[in-house]
Amino acid sequence: MGQAFHGFPIPFNNPNNSSNSLSFSTSFVFSINAPGHGLTFMISPSMDFTRAMPSQFLGLFNSSNNGNSTNRILAVEFDTVKSNEFLDIDGNHVGIDVNGLVSVESAPAAFFSNHQSKNISLKLSSEDPIRAWIEYSGEDMLLNVTLAPLDISKPKFPLLSRKMNLSEIFIEKMYVGFSASTGNITSEHYVVGWSFSREGRAKDFNLTMLPSLSTSSPSDFDDFDPIPPSDSATLNSKHTKLILVCAFAAMAFII
Repeated sequence: MGQAFHGFPIPFNNPNNSSNSLSFSTSFVFSINAPGHGLTFMISPSMDFTRAMPSQFLGLFNSSNNGNSTNRILAVEFDTVKSNEFLDIDGNHVGIDVNGLVSVESAPAAFFSNHQSKNISLKLSSEDPIRAWIEYSGEDMLLNVTLAPLDISKPKFPLLSRKMNLSEIFIEKMYVGFSASTGNITSEHYVVGWSFSREGRAKDFNLTMLPSLSTSSPSDFDDFDPIPPSDSATLNSKHTKLILVCAFAAMAFII
């Protein structure tokens, strides 16, 4: 298992500001090459996860602290193994987690096709790169999670949408990052592009500048909603690639 964070805490919950101070937007591209257990994007008050456990605990919690309100952790899980103890809906789902691994909202991994006006299933552990958008409006107290294959434009409708008050979870400064874990099956978890913003929509990145991954044949979704050229912005040349390699999980991301 392993975790990787932006190196400095980010101001969030300022009691002197409006609820909009909690708003954030993030977009990232990830790939999972086997159903080890999964990957999470998380916002946490600490970078200390020495007591976290692998396998179904996703490198976030352990059997003693799972579900404790004192954790103050928001996570979005991309789960590739069904864990009955956490009431998982299946072995290929996305869930919103608050302080524990029993998701407050979850759905089978899929994206909404703007062209076909329906949800299309995604396999999280296919090794194909997948893009995720996680956006929270402090004004509306609404968290949206959206997925799509890498070469598909952002869907009009999110996969998950949950009303929640993050002021009950966040403290004044929080860390943002990722965790991943495996169990009996060795797998690798990659984050190859990451954009995060506290001020409006997270910046797009130039997909052609992302580190390459060994994937299978061209996307099976090429006929759906290809990204128009204007959707890609140029990456800042000061961005650097950080690779964290742990015993069973590897993560690479650009910040």
